[in-house]
Amino acid sequence: MVEPSDAVQIWLWIGTIGMALGALAFLFMAARERPGHRWFQTITFFIVGIAAIAYLAMALKQGYFPILREGQDMAEPFYWARYVDWFFTTPLLLLDLALLAGATKEAIVWLLGLDVMMIATGFFAGVTASDVRYVWFIVSSLIFVWLLWVLLSEVVKAANQRAPEVKAKFIQLAVLLAIVWTIYPILWLLGTEGFNVIGITGEVATFTIIDLIAKVGFGFLLLSNRKVLEAARPTMA
Repeated sequence: MVEPSDAVQIWLWIGTIGMALGALAFLFMAARERPGHRWFQTITFFIVGIAAIAYLAMALKQGYFPILREGQDMAEPFYWARYVDWFFTTPLLLLDLALLAGATKEAIVWLLGLDVMMIATGFFAGVTASDVRYVWFIVSSLIFVWLLWVLLSEVVKAANQRAPEVKAKFIQLAVLLAIVWTIYPILWLLGTEGFNVIGITGEVATFTIIDLIAKVGFGFLLLSNRKVLEAARPTMA
């Protein structure tokens, strides 16, 4: 059985603690708001709360199994819990953005559907030991490009109809997410699931950092201006 190194475990605990602290902060922010006025706080709490659970599973050595991939000399841990995290949290991140922009229901369905397809094909890329994983990786990457097009074209159109401060916040967050999410496929190629250039420690450390930016950092940027949130608040009860 492949045992993660102490350095890997430290990074996983950093991720666990960082996500947990973010969840507590966002839960406090949600508690300050009236029912019907805390959509963004609630969604963002669940983003980091789910991520904290996934990181805890990996830190406790329950969220992985070893895989010996074609072209590699030794088995490396495959952190399937990471994909479970992304399967639930990335649609919620997109939902935050879509609600902020005032996107149509059709655009929201496109965003969430494409995201689920992207994560599912990414999982098959990660779990496949043979070089067929690169076929899955290409498919997942193409879906990612499609998702970005929907986000930065169709959803931006809706954001253009919002108040200037809401539009500015949406653009800030959408650009952040697009940049950070672009790092993920690059890291996949360089990490143990791809060409194994940086090794498992570098892979886990980088994933942890960009996960914290994409979730906790995104959350604080989104929730930092209550005036913007109130102006963008969904009309649902």
